[in-house]
Amino acid sequence: MNVEKLSQFFGKIGRTQLRHRWKVLIALIIVTVICSSGLSQFALDIGEDGWFGDSDDITLNTKKYEEIFGNLNGVGVLLVKQGDGDVFSEDILKVIDKIGTRMKDEIPFADRLTSIIDVDIPVGNEEGFEIKKPYENGIPSDSAELAHARALVMRGSEKTNALVNALVSDDGRETWISLSLHPFKGKELDEKFNGVPEEVSVAIGYKLMEIIESDEFQNKGFKLYGGGMPFDNANEDRYEVPEYGIRVLCSIGVMLLFLALCLRNVFGVVVPAVATLSAIASVFGAMSYFGAKADSALVTLPVVLGMALAVGYSVHYIKMFKLFFRRTGKRKESAIKCVEECGWPVLFTVLTTMASFVSFLFVDMKPLEWMGKTSALVVLAIYLYVTTLIPILLSFGKDRAPKANLEEGATKLDTKFSDWSKFVYKKKRAFIVVTALIIVAFIPGMFKMTAQLDYLTITGDKMSYIRETKEMLKTKLGNQYSYEIMISYDEEGAFKKPENMKALLQLEDYLGTLSLTKWSGGKARVESATSILKEMNRALNEGKDSFYTVPEDEYVLAQLMELSSIEMREDFSDAMDEDFKTTVVNVDMTQFATEEALANMESLKAKLAELFPGAKCTLLGDMIRYSEMSNRIIFGGLKSFGFSLLIIAIMLILAFSSLKLGLIGMIPNVAPVILVGGVMGYFNFALDFSTITVMPLVLGIAVDDTIHLTTHLKMRYEQSGSCVKAMEATFREIGSTMFLTTIILCTMFSVYLFSPMRFLMVLGILIIIGLSSALLADYTITPALLHVANPFGKEKENV
Repeated sequence: MNVEKLSQFFGKIGRTQLRHRWKVLIALIIVTVICSSGLSQFALDIGEDGWFGDSDDITLNTKKYEEIFGNLNGVGVLLVKQGDGDVFSEDILKVIDKIGTRMKDEIPFADRLTSIIDVDIPVGNEEGFEIKKPYENGIPSDSAELAHARALVMRGSEKTNALVNALVSDDGRETWISLSLHPFKGKELDEKFNGVPEEVSVAIGYKLMEIIESDEFQNKGFKLYGGGMPFDNANEDRYEVPEYGIRVLCSIGVMLLFLALCLRNVFGVVVPAVATLSAIASVFGAMSYFGAKADSALVTLPVVLGMALAVGYSVHYIKMFKLFFRRTGKRKESAIKCVEECGWPVLFTVLTTMASFVSFLFVDMKPLEWMGKTSALVVLAIYLYVTTLIPILLSFGKDRAPKANLEEGATKLDTKFSDWSKFVYKKKRAFIVVTALIIVAFIPGMFKMTAQLDYLTITGDKMSYIRETKEMLKTKLGNQYSYEIMISYDEEGAFKKPENMKALLQLEDYLGTLSLTKWSGGKARVESATSILKEMNRALNEGKDSFYTVPEDEYVLAQLMELSSIEMREDFSDAMDEDFKTTVVNVDMTQFATEEALANMESLKAKLAELFPGAKCTLLGDMIRYSEMSNRIIFGGLKSFGFSLLIIAIMLILAFSSLKLGLIGMIPNVAPVILVGGVMGYFNFALDFSTITVMPLVLGIAVDDTIHLTTHLKMRYEQSGSCVKAMEATFREIGSTMFLTTIILCTMFSVYLFSPMRFLMVLGILIIIGLSSALLADYTITPALLHVANPFGKEKENV
């Protein structure tokens, strides 16, 4: 590849731009207006429901579950009594009743409410049994009646009462008010939510917040906690989305400040800012036209990245323009010259950066795919806007006399960088050895990296709603994560067979042994149809606790199941289908510890295959979703990084027409990635949905300076024939620009360091470490390797 010929080609592009500058500006304005108008349809995708595509097994299994059992997600309020007494006092019961009534009446897609007031309890009597509600005739004021109702709910022990330490704690001080939801579809979805299911979840969460925070429920006698995926989604929208906006606004402020400090004129601030905002608005607007929703947790990354790169590209162009303008004093010629000198290196950096983000398509998760596509498009748009607007607008104005006192247009800072290149040449082998030792020291840390998707851990305690959730989890009944096991046979009435019901009981016992299963008191939080069958069997046998079992006789079991499906229809239909061939087991979790959850899931799959060899067993809910996300993040991240590494290496080799030069160019860019991986391992910064982006991002951006350095070096070598002189000229011309662009990038990502959200802070730390170490590598190991390897061939004599 002849760099000089490429530069001449871009010089022709620069002349064409200036020749038709008014037409180009008008066309760019029209495109910007059309694309940006799509921002009116811009929407955020909140929560994890949209992380998997419509054809993904997790999505398909969820749809099948909802066809049989209704919505997988629900909402609830945990009431915890403060001070003396319990939840069975008249005043607390009235609060529970009011909360339940408001939830049922006000929350969209409300289905069935369950609380200690609305629960159905089968009780034996002389005629057989009856279904009682503890407060069917209203909440009594008489203490004896209150005690009688309490005794009905709390009868027996946690071993013989499905409600104890599930719906209400064994000390009577905590209780859940739960609301199941209808699937988000039909007329209500179309009329109230424009047919968008994602909007329903957030709306439900906000309505639950409104109920919990209403004045009538602010009382020192009890504490209310919200729960359920819609509630979590609303918290994300309420607390996190504004935080993302703050980070973007801070980035804009930093961008304007740096442009003012670095370029010191109005043009240098206004034009790059306009180019940046226009490019980002055009990309987001165009994507919104096609119905693409931005992921709320990752939306800031392409925006901040775009602003940072825009400033970097602008600085390269404007600094190069100033260099030639100081030499010649001719404005148009200097504008053309800056395109000629910067056109190919900047385009090459754009292509490598885009390649690193396109690699996220391998992760097979919608938010990361969105982030990859959007970031790549933003990088391309930034390039087109900056390289179009800046040369054209720089060409306007008057010429002036050249500043002959500045040698070759260089400043004092430029000459300092030229002197630095001489120092590196003298100490080149020392720099290579030190760099190798640093890399070796950080490699073991990469193998210590783990994945973490527990949102409470990732987000951190500085967010108020995270602290509230952790406080709730310390209670006896509080939980955030759960999962469902759906077991399906092809044969109708399969669960009327005692052997299958016995296997279900064995499964429940096994689930209690898993490390992440939550226990309340002495009871594992596992719910299934067996608890209803046990209650009904006891009621039919004079209420004797010895009959709190599932019958082993096939005829008795079949009759009991038929009776339960009629008399306890609503409760039973939540756990068993009408054909008695599909059942579901719900398991509450203590937390989501990624590696532990993966181990639990693998053990559970093996147990299900052992207990139900003829059935299809499907895991749904939090554990399977987060476990699958963990797998995809780990293996998808490795594929993404590997793809980035391969593509960028190939591009460098082809661009420089040299295997040696291409591989040398990769070394200083792989080193920062190893450093980042080592830091993550040594300092326990786990892989999550945000940190997975760091390594490909650092690789894609870090290679930019290497490309600028090697491209200018090759061009100067072709002119001078001396690697040493070419290196001095290269550092004199772009050394300060490389420093400024990296400082700008690091400073713009530093806005994440001050975020109360831990994953944004960690993201900022890792990106800054990666980019700053990449710059140091380009100042040290890159020139040292180039001097030692001499990839340009034999130097000319007498130069």
